[in-house]
Amino acid sequence: VDNANIDTSALADSKESSEQALLVKEGNGRCSIRGGKVRKVFFLPDGDHWEAKAGNLTMVGNDRGMKQTIGVDKSAAIESTKHEMKALQQELARNKDEENGIKAAALKAKKAWNQATKEHTKVTSNIKKMEVVLDNLRSEAETSEEVPTIDTTEFENDIEEAEAAVQDLKKKEAAMTQEIESLQPGVEEQRKQLDEITSRNKKILDDMDKVDAKLEDIVKGQTRRMEQVDKIQAKVDQISEAVQQQEGIVAEIKGKVNDALSAAKKMQYLYNREVHMFDLKKNNGGDVPPGEEMELEPTEEDLESIEVVEPGRDSKHFKAKLQNKLKKIEQEKQRRNLSESDPAVARDKYFRAKKDLDSKMDQINAIERNTTALKKDLHDRKKRWRLFRGHIAELTNLGFDTFLNKKGSAGEVEFDHDAGQLNLIVQKSNTDAHSQTKDVKALSGGERSFATLSLLLAIGESLETPFRVMDEFDVFLDPVARKIAMQSLVKVAKTMDHRQFIFITPQDVSSLKTDPKLRIFKMKAPARSTTVGGAQQQTLDFGN
Repeated sequence: VDNANIDTSALADSKESSEQALLVKEGNGRCSIRGGKVRKVFFLPDGDHWEAKAGNLTMVGNDRGMKQTIGVDKSAAIESTKHEMKALQQELARNKDEENGIKAAALKAKKAWNQATKEHTKVTSNIKKMEVVLDNLRSEAETSEEVPTIDTTEFENDIEEAEAAVQDLKKKEAAMTQEIESLQPGVEEQRKQLDEITSRNKKILDDMDKVDAKLEDIVKGQTRRMEQVDKIQAKVDQISEAVQQQEGIVAEIKGKVNDALSAAKKMQYLYNREVHMFDLKKNNGGDVPPGEEMELEPTEEDLESIEVVEPGRDSKHFKAKLQNKLKKIEQEKQRRNLSESDPAVARDKYFRAKKDLDSKMDQINAIERNTTALKKDLHDRKKRWRLFRGHIAELTNLGFDTFLNKKGSAGEVEFDHDAGQLNLIVQKSNTDAHSQTKDVKALSGGERSFATLSLLLAIGESLETPFRVMDEFDVFLDPVARKIAMQSLVKVAKTMDHRQFIFITPQDVSSLKTDPKLRIFKMKAPARSTTVGGAQQQTLDFGN
C-alpha cells in the first residue's frame, strides 16, 4: 500500500535544478508544477521541498534531523542554504517588481479607459454633427429647383470632405469601440454599481412619495393646527410672565451667589497664605525669610487669579463630609491623648514627624532600587551562563565527533541540563548509519576506551585546569587505535602551551619523538626479590 503517495512527489539534486525542470510561471504571475500529478518537489541536501498552492509558490523547510549526517561535514549544506537564501531574496525582489509593474499597468489602463471614453464621446458627437450637415446638404441639393444652372462643385467638394471626415470619424469610432470593448469588464462593474445606486434612488423616490403624502395630510390639517397654535400662544404668554418673575428671582440669587463667591475667594486666599507660610517655615527651619510674607488682605488681582472649581455634588454632601472629618479628628485626638491647641506647636511636631517619614521613605526607595538592580543583574548573569553552557556543550559535541572521525567513527554528546545527565551516541563507522548505538556498554573495550578518551579531550577544551594527568588510557586499545590516540593527545597538548599534560602508559611509546615540547620519562624495570617474605616493590629512579 502506497501510503506516502510517492507518485505525487518528485526529487531533484538542488532547488535551482528542480525549478528549471518542473516550475511553470504563467503570464499573470500564477505558478504551477509541470507533470500533472506532481504536488510536491523535494530537493537535496536537506530534504526541503516546494509546492504550488492556488497559483502561489510555497517553500517548506525540513525540520526533522537526519541520522546519516552524524560525523559528516556540514559546510556543503551551509553553503547550499546560503545560496537558497540568496535565491529567495532575488525571487522576492522579482515578485515585488512584478507587483509594482502590475499596479502601474492597472493605473495606465484606467487612464487609457478615461481618455478613450472622452475621445469616443467627442468622436460620436462629431459624427452626428457631420451627418446632420451632410443630410442638410443633400436635402438642399434634392429640393433645389435650379439644379441645372447652379454650380454645385463647391457643395460637392464639401460633401466629399464631409464624407471623408465621416469615414475617418467612423474608423476612429471603430477603434474606440474595440478599445472600449476591451475595457468592458470594468464598465460592467461600474454598471452593476450604477444599478445598485439606481435601486437605492428608486427606494428614496418611493420614500419621498410617502413623505409627500404625509405632507399633503399635514397641509390639510393646517387650519386645525393653527387653532391649536393660538391656544398654545396664550399659554406661552402666561409662561413668559412667569419667566419674567423667575428672572427677577434668579437675578437676586445671582447677587447672593456673587457675594458668596467673593467670600469664598477670600477664604481660599487666606488658606493659600497659611499654606505658603507653612511651606516657608518647613523649608527654613520654622522661620519665615524676610520679604516672603503674603499680605493679609487680598487685592482684586489676587481674587481674580483664584480659579473657581465646579463641584460634582451639592453643598449638603460636602458639609456632611466636613462634619465627618472633624468628628474623626476629634476621635483621633482623644485616642492619642493630644491636648495641643496651639497650631504652631502642632506644626512643629508635624515637621519633625514628616522629616523622619521622608528619611525612612528615602531608605526604602534606595533598598528597592538596589533590589531591582540586583535582580536584573542576576537575570543577566543567568542568561549569559546559559549561553556559555550551551556554547561549551556545542564545542564538546563538535570536538567529540572530530576525535572519533580520526578513527573512522562518529559520535554525538547529548546534554540534559535539567536532569543533570550526559549521554553518548557512538557510530562505529561514519558511513554506516546502522552501526549507531546509544549504549556504550555495547562497545568493545578498545572502542569504549577510545570513546572515553575522545570525550575527555573534547571536554578538556573548555576546562581551565593547568595540569592534566591520564594513567593507562590505552590498555584496551588495539595498535592502530593506540597510535591514533597517542598522536591526538600529543597534538592537542602541543597546541595548549598554557597547560601541562602528563600521560602515563605501560605500552611502547617508541613511535613518538621527543622535541622541546615533548619529553619522555621511562622508568627502569623493578628488581624483584625472590626471597620469601622479602620486599616485593622498591622505589625506582627516573631516567631520561
